[in-house]
Amino acid sequence: MKMQQLKITTHSGNEYEVIVESFDPIQTNTDLNNNEIYTVVFGDVILSRIDVKAVVPIKIESDTETEAV
Repeated sequence: MKMQQLKITTHSGNEYEVIVESFDPIQTNTDLNNNEIYTVVFGDVILSRIDVKAVVPIKIESDTETEAV
């Protein structure tokens, strides 16, 4: 399974790097713009929806890519 690393920046000035099993930018955008949602979860980090400034995927190699090298 290929994991995805994300860098999350908040309006309050914090930065988080988390690893998630999958990342759907369209669904994340929908959630961040939904006024009925108060918090969002990225891996083991829970943030206030309105505090999230940016979510940027960071490429990490899967196990099979690492073995091929």
